[in-house]
Amino acid sequence: MYRDLETASFVPLCYNDEIVNAASNKLVDIALRRLRAEDISQVIEIEKEAFSPLWLGTQFKRDLNNRYACYLVAYSAQEADSKTSPVSTNLAPEDSSLWDRVVKTVQGVVKREDDIPGPDSNLVGYVGLWFQGNEAHITEIAVREALRGQGIGELLLIGSVRAAVEYGSSVVTLEARISNFIAQRLYEKYGFRTAGIRKGYYSDNREDAIIMTTSPIHSVDYQKRFGELEAAYLFRWREVCIND
Repeated sequence: MYRDLETASFVPLCYNDEIVNAASNKLVDIALRRLRAEDISQVIEIEKEAFSPLWLGTQFKRDLNNRYACYLVAYSAQEADSKTSPVSTNLAPEDSSLWDRVVKTVQGVVKREDDIPGPDSNLVGYVGLWFQGNEAHITEIAVREALRGQGIGELLLIGSVRAAVEYGSSVVTLEARISNFIAQRLYEKYGFRTAGIRKGYYSDNREDAIIMTTSPIHSVDYQKRFGELEAAYLFRWREVCIND
């Protein structure tokens, strides 16, 4: 059974982000990367916190070698921040589009291999994605409770769409509780539309689930809109860059 995505994360390949640490009110650098074996214990901890009492336990270790599954984790990269290569400040000409300037800024961020923290880094969230035929299905998104509302869930959603595009999926799908209007608004922002209802989908209260799907993610219209949303996210939540 897939999870209610909003339950875990939104109160809303690898990216950089900055969030406010709830305990110290200090900016903490956050990055996304693929799940590793040494991450699993922390991911299970986040999953339990987010989905209890519905927690069933995802087989993360099994899925590490599943070519039809993709998990991205958000981790604290504060220690790596001091080692990060300088960011290029070269700007595009004044008559260039906003997105041109965003692309140039992102391309100017160079991350060395040793900039990526090891397993001791604190994980703050994750997202699961399954590739099924021409669909990429988001199974769950979870963010530590103390760090929700800082854009991490939205960042994970962006990463999911990026992963789906790179895999070659045609559309991205997910389920959300019918009462979860906050999640639905975020998904609609990223081009998801209601495609149906799953009756009694959630076992805790037999609540219905809304099935949501994007339009074709490789289309010119979707890519244009997605690029604009990435640009808006960059300027709201600081830099977003892809780390291989």
